[in-house]
Amino acid sequence: MSKIKGGDLMLFLNTTGKSIAYATSHTLEITGETTDTSNKDEGGGDWASQEVNLLSWSATSENLYSLDGEGNNFADLFDLMIAKTPIKAVFGKKSSNATDVPDGGWEASNASTSTPIYEGNVVITSLSLNAPNGEYSTYTAQFQGVGALVKKTTV
Repeated sequence: MSKIKGGDLMLFLNTTGKSIAYATSHTLEITGETTDTSNKDEGGGDWASQEVNLLSWSATSENLYSLDGEGNNFADLFDLMIAKTPIKAVFGKKSSNATDVPDGGWEASNASTSTPIYEGNVVITSLSLNAPNGEYSTYTAQFQGVGALVKKTTV
C-alpha cells in the first residue's frame, strides 16, 4: 500500500491551475445532511435511524502571507472572493516530486486509479489574515463547494 505525505496533496484553482503560494495545510471535507427516520417499527425504539439527504463539501487552505510566491496568493484570492463567481478547484497530488516549487507554482498531477483527484466548483466564503507580533503573518481561505464534487482519474 502506498502512503501519501500531506505535502504532496494540494488545492489547485482554475484561475491559473496552480496551487496556493506558501501553503502550510489543505483540508477537504465532505459532509452529509441527514434526516431522522426513526420509527416504532425499526430499531426497537432504542436506536435512531438516519437517512442522508444532501451532500456538501468544502475546502480550507492555510498559508504564509506573502505578496509574491509561485501560484495564487492572498491578493489573488481576495480578487476572486469579491468577484463572487464560482471557480474550479482540484484537490489532489502535485505533479512534481521536486522539493522546491517550480516556476509559476505547483500543478495538479494527472491522477491514476491509485491516487484520484477530486474536482468541483467553489466560492470563497472566508479570507482571514492573521498578523501576530513577532511571528510570520498567515492567512486562511475557506471554500464552499457549488454543486457536486467529482472523483476523477485525470485532470
